[in-house]
Amino acid sequence: MTYSADYYLSSKINWTKTGDAEYPYSAHSEGEKLIVRLNDFPAEPMYTLLVSESVLCDFDDWPKPWSRPAQA
Repeated sequence: MTYSADYYLSSKINWTKTGDAEYPYSAHSEGEKLIVRLNDFPAEPMYTLLVSESVLCDFDDWPKPWSRPAQA
């Protein structure tokens, strides 16, 4: 079951790096695979959230409850 965009954007999610510049982060939540896509900003929103390979929503600001791996 895929939850609403608000649910994922307000949930604590720990992301891992994928090594892919276009899809730099992935995670799992509620049994679903989540992926963040980096878009052609500023012509498009900064990010897109994909849940189980389907686009759920676009957003510009990284949600506060989400954690990204430290930059190397």
